Amino acid sequence: MVDLTDHSELIVRQQTEMIEVFTSFESANQYSVHTPDGAQLLHAYEESGDIRRQFMGTHRPLSIHVVDNDRQPVLVAQRDFFWFTSHLRVSERGRPIGSLRRQFALNRKFTIADAGNRPLALLQGNIFRPNTFIARGAQGNELARITKQWGGISREMFTDADTFRVEFSPAAASQEFRLLMLAAAFATDLDFFEQKG
Repeated sequence: MVDLTDHSELIVRQQTEMIEVFTSFESANQYSVHTPDGAQLLHAYEESGDIRRQFMGTHRPLSIHVVDNDRQPVLVAQRDFFWFTSHLRVSERGRPIGSLRRQFALNRKFTIADAGNRPLALLQGNIFRPNTFIARGAQGNELARITKQWGGISREMFTDADTFRVEFSPAAASQEFRLLMLAAAFATDLDFFEQKG
């Protein structure tokens, strides 16, 4: 099993789907999770229906499955159809570990909660730094940060394949919290960066 507490940073890279480059057909998302030096740790893939992806867009119900390099399940993040605020439920090997609930607000916020629905952190994107989301604990201390990386002009204009850096502070010590932050990188992509217009 991959122990995320061994890593202070993760790189989450969405794979480019060539069918999306040349058509408006939205394909299922796939991601690879690496260390900063390029060693692959995990692979993630979306499970949803073709019709849902085309007609429900970013509001579609879906599951994101994360597996290790031996294709063994690590976590599943699931959400139902929603109108305004998404709610991603996260489980590790079938055991619920928490959730991310998007707040209805002008700025971009998620409440990160444990399996008992107790708040662990508030993940918030600043309007002046639209590609950076900071998770803060109850005392306002930074626990983790998700930053969307610039992918180059052609990648940014013609695809919705994004790359995110997830950084953990020493205070974010638990495996469960780090798995929730990995799920938060997927939620950030799905809610804020998926559509290119």
